[in-house]
Amino acid sequence: MLLCQLAVVSGIAGQQTIPPKVPGFLGSYHPFNGTAYGGEGWSEGEPIQQAFNFGQNAIISQASYSGYTFAENVRNNCREWDVNKLYGILRPPTEKGVVNQPKDTDPLKPFNIEPGMVQGAHRFSELSKTCPQLTGVIVDDFFNDYPKLLTAEDVLDIKDALIGKTVDASGHVDHSSPATTPDLKLYIVVYEHQLARPLEETVLNAIDGVSFWTWKQNENFTNFDTNVDAIKRRFPGREVIAGVYVYNGAQTPTPESVHHIIGQAVEMYEAGKIDGLLIFAAVWMSREKSSRERWDELGLPGYLGKVYYPFLGEGTGRVIDAKTKKPIAGELVTVWRITGGARQLVARKFTDGKGEYRFGGWARGRAKYTIAIGRGRSAQRVKVGLRSGKTVPLPEVGLGR
Repeated sequence: MLLCQLAVVSGIAGQQTIPPKVPGFLGSYHPFNGTAYGGEGWSEGEPIQQAFNFGQNAIISQASYSGYTFAENVRNNCREWDVNKLYGILRPPTEKGVVNQPKDTDPLKPFNIEPGMVQGAHRFSELSKTCPQLTGVIVDDFFNDYPKLLTAEDVLDIKDALIGKTVDASGHVDHSSPATTPDLKLYIVVYEHQLARPLEETVLNAIDGVSFWTWKQNENFTNFDTNVDAIKRRFPGREVIAGVYVYNGAQTPTPESVHHIIGQAVEMYEAGKIDGLLIFAAVWMSREKSSRERWDELGLPGYLGKVYYPFLGEGTGRVIDAKTKKPIAGELVTVWRITGGARQLVARKFTDGKGEYRFGGWARGRAKYTIAIGRGRSAQRVKVGLRSGKTVPLPEVGLGR
């Protein structure tokens, strides 16, 4: 686990304690194999993931992207970085993807050119069996393709491939087959100018969540909260993963717009209105692709050090065999946050070789968590609270075998 230690730096008014950077609900839409600038207690030249200690990331079903192969992205997020949650990304036709690409079947080597969406959904379904952090798949730029290049039938094929129904060698999905990964969720990208786009009932029923982005961020960032409310009304009962641009190819977002969305997202996450915040993209915060001036202008170390990192806490626990007292490796641990009477998935992972697990979560206010050890009705449940800036040892759980 890439936990950063407490650092002490000199401030204008004396000594200022830098909070530990616990992995929480902030992540990157496309990790980047590069390094970050320092400042505000951050070390110069740390790998991007280590510098931010992102708690959830989104990786694309493509052979390589932003300096990582697909296999490296899976290994890093599921094991080396041990993130709380991981999302897959599927390229639609307008983003040089293909709905059905029968030959795109290698689990860890997707096609680099025209990867298959059905095959990608099936790929993430299979990977989730060994990487429980994988909680869903995002269809990029959905409304740029739907309904002409991405039909309702295509969406249903992708959804059923994602939840583990049988996909044959030709890419045909057997909708009558049992779902082997029913907990995986399908998200679609929606921009602020697409809120009123029509959607067939069958497609709406297949969608579990929205990845929401403000394309014209400089012009529309002050409407972020009202637009999220509109998303919640448009897609009732669905999850919302918010997004913030530091660069999007069309414009360079102002620091004011970046800070505003992050600040609003923090408040919304605490209230249970959104399920995470992804930055697009890690590459635009790196020393390799961005300037020192831009890094200083954005001021993310200082801003996140005020509104985000101080209010995160960490829980760590251990699972043992109730009879032998030996640690149990590979046991499923699922963490939910209870807010406003609703249950929100925070982390899902396996115990390590020592039977241990750890997760980061929001700890400001009355943050209460339920942890399920094991699967189904036989799972043992523990209710805990986290403390801001602290690592809380959780009760050891003994399972019968």
